[in-house]
Amino acid sequence: MTTGEKIKHFRNLRGISQETLGQLSGINSATIKKYEYGIRNPKPDQLMKIANALGISINVFMDFDIETVSDVLSLLFKMDEQTDMTFEAEKDADGKYIPSTMKISFSHPAINKKLCTYLKAKQLQKNVEENNYQFSKYQQNEAIEAISSDMEDIKNQLLDDNMIVTKGANRLAVKVYPN
Repeated sequence: MTTGEKIKHFRNLRGISQETLGQLSGINSATIKKYEYGIRNPKPDQLMKIANALGISINVFMDFDIETVSDVLSLLFKMDEQTDMTFEAEKDADGKYIPSTMKISFSHPAINKKLCTYLKAKQLQKNVEENNYQFSKYQQNEAIEAISSDMEDIKNQLLDDNMIVTKGANRLAVKVYPN
């Protein structure tokens, strides 16, 4: 999904017009329209204003190129520093961790609930792709396209949450981004 498509998705999810988003963000509605149609790409400061107006994290708009072990580990280490995340693995007879048993979990119930929803959707996608429903080849291709589109919607709906989950946060709080 492009940045413009994400803006449109969250704007529609909020049930607001381009004009209203423009007013809330302080950006001309014609510019919002250009962003949504992909004619222009918002600069970081504009994107922050839009994210604030939509009540979502600016990270929703970021596309991370995760290609290397370093890319993955740097994100995990940052998450470990800032959230109640747990790494677990079984040990062999010598007391060494067994890499194939590595698991990551979170203490925060909202994260776990959303991850379970995502896991369920991924399983459905896998079942469709593996043709576990006995589709014809044509039906399977249509189902794969539909579930891929649905997966984007599911991910965006799961991302639509500004509940604070930093380490030590023990009560319900919502992050409000400065203008």
